[in-house]
Amino acid sequence: MREIVIVTPLYNDWQSLVILSQALEKTSAMHSLRMRVLAVDDGSTTEAETALPQNVQVIHLARNLGHQRAIAVGLAVAHQMDLDLPVVVMDCDGEDRPEDIAALLAEYDQQPGRIVFARRAKRSEGGLFRVFYAFFKLIFRALTGKSINFGNFCIIPPVSLKRIVYLQEIWNHFAAGVMRSGLSWKTIPTARGKRYAGRSHMNLVALVLHGLSAISVYIEVVYVRLIFTALVLMALDVTGFLALVYVRFLTALAIPGWATNVAIGLTVVMVQALLFLALLSFVILSYRSAKMFIPAIDYKDFVLTSERPNS
Repeated sequence: MREIVIVTPLYNDWQSLVILSQALEKTSAMHSLRMRVLAVDDGSTTEAETALPQNVQVIHLARNLGHQRAIAVGLAVAHQMDLDLPVVVMDCDGEDRPEDIAALLAEYDQQPGRIVFARRAKRSEGGLFRVFYAFFKLIFRALTGKSINFGNFCIIPPVSLKRIVYLQEIWNHFAAGVMRSGLSWKTIPTARGKRYAGRSHMNLVALVLHGLSAISVYIEVVYVRLIFTALVLMALDVTGFLALVYVRFLTALAIPGWATNVAIGLTVVMVQALLFLALLSFVILSYRSAKMFIPAIDYKDFVLTSERPNS
């Protein structure tokens, strides 16, 4: 019987975790799988009302770290277990469907060295969420030069897991961190499932922070792109200013009265661009000199307790 590890973060979604465990058992029976579930309790303020299945190991964090960092801790724990098994990352709320694990495994078997992400071919969120998501993808593309159209649901080969847990970038955003790492990955289309229970914790503020976290993974790329943007802006300002000076003092052409205000405005914009570059440079230098947070090494600082199966 084939064995895999499931890493799933949760925050007060104990009922969903129970339903997910039951759905995983059905999937296991259908495809001759044995699944070990690592549920990362991201500082929940409630406790499970019913006993969890024997194959579920709950890792309690000392505080709420957020969805992405909970995933990083779960992956670090899976790595420390040294099981040499494929690891599936998925949400426990039902939107990542357990039945799609078989499709991920089938693609994984064809290319064992690749991380396989589930890309939602059909989305069912509300209109406002879709607008902001489309806007995020546009901004992400403009700032990083990359396109991102998938989330956390994926299967990770053991050899890739050993590298992923040493990536500082997954502490902020798992999917973007994998993209940034240069590891081999691909996507397959899947449908979005229905939430098992309760309401989503993803509000507008959380959505914006999630998007900014993805962009922060490419902070150095963003920095270089902003430098070139600022330099182009400064070049246009200088060109416009010199054009006004040329017309005013070296030609007989009449200058409109607002030309002085335009010249002052161009000078102000150029000075602001210079200040922006200086500030951004100090931020990047500070970032590069800071101590790196390595999930595989530093995750233990946030693990409060771990309830193992059959305990």
